[in-house]
Amino acid sequence: MKILIVGSGAKEHTIAKLISQYENTSLVFVAPGNAAIDEFANCIDINADDTENLAEFAKINEIDLTIACSEKAIAAGIAERFNEDGLMIFAPSSDAARITTNKSVSKKFMYKTKIPTPKFGIFDRENMAVDYARKSKYPLVVKTDEHAHGENVYICDNFKIAKRIIEDLFSSKQKKVVIEDFIAGQEFSYYVITDGYNAMPLGSAVTYKGTLEGNGGVITSGLGAYSPFYMIDRNLESKIFKQIVYPALDELSKNGNQYIGILGIDIILDRTGNLNVIEFNPFFKEPDAQCILNLLEENVTNIMKSAITGSLVDEYTEINTKPLYSASVVLSAGNYPSEGKYGCPIHGLEETSESCEIAHFNTIKDNTGSFVTAGGRTIVLTSNASTLERASNKLYEAVALINFDTMKYRKDIGKTIFIGC
Repeated sequence: MKILIVGSGAKEHTIAKLISQYENTSLVFVAPGNAAIDEFANCIDINADDTENLAEFAKINEIDLTIACSEKAIAAGIAERFNEDGLMIFAPSSDAARITTNKSVSKKFMYKTKIPTPKFGIFDRENMAVDYARKSKYPLVVKTDEHAHGENVYICDNFKIAKRIIEDLFSSKQKKVVIEDFIAGQEFSYYVITDGYNAMPLGSAVTYKGTLEGNGGVITSGLGAYSPFYMIDRNLESKIFKQIVYPALDELSKNGNQYIGILGIDIILDRTGNLNVIEFNPFFKEPDAQCILNLLEENVTNIMKSAITGSLVDEYTEINTKPLYSASVVLSAGNYPSEGKYGCPIHGLEETSESCEIAHFNTIKDNTGSFVTAGGRTIVLTSNASTLERASNKLYEAVALINFDTMKYRKDIGKTIFIGC
């Protein structure tokens, strides 16, 4: 089977490496990929949102399955473009995925379908947003409308901070901002695979988003994670499906807009046991992808094909996972997310690869063929073990073997269970 993966990050690295090891895989292409992926797959110089050339490539090379990991590709309508030519693609349509790529659309969708979510306001005028913030209780959460790498969520302790954030966002050409109540509790992500009507759980993860230990500092899209979420049980999963997954899929399918793909749900479980949906995601986030994929025992491509053909629940009664814990930590170069460090040699990759999985975010090769940093999140390391404590210990034993200039990482992945966003 020939596979095309669309994207260029660490999750694409992880998926490409995993799929390349399957017996039924003959060739793996990644567009555009990265320097590390090029070591075991064929990287193609086509941008993730260039749907026309991607479809043409898939036709010429007789690709059997395309997996769109990139949010840019999904938002650009890669599913619609491939379906026009009868090409098999695993991705939601751009219309269905709007609940994952646009926060204001998502919040309105949740309000309409009675999916539990924090009280919110959506504003396209600065003065109205500031007025809303003035009358709100604190802490207060301010978000960009579109998903963005690095900073896009701000927890404001008082009105002065909220006002400055709102003014900065509108000054930076943000067309809308979303303001919502802060909910104290445990945040986690839950992932399902769906054929548009039925869904099956793939796994859960707790993502460490703050730049500082204890989850302080700037909120990022993820600097570490562990899987599964320690409080996941059948009762909690049942609530997630009843209150969130099925209402979302049913509403989307009413207009023939079925969501086919992986749906990620960011949830806060508050202190009273209530679920509060923060947002949806159109695929695995980083570094949740590494944790969850490391625990799957199924052939990922087979599951995806079942979802595309609508036979998910006919072919699977459950998706098997290893009875282990998985922990991942991101090593970044420079002061991510504000600035990155480029061109620093990365030492210890070969030694580390013997004890854990390595996926590359932003690396390139220098003129000697060695990997160097390319700014921001650089690599992610992942380890499995029978307990979360052991997985965390193995992870940091591996981290100790890696070294590059300005290397930074959180030292509490799997070691601290934090409450709050």
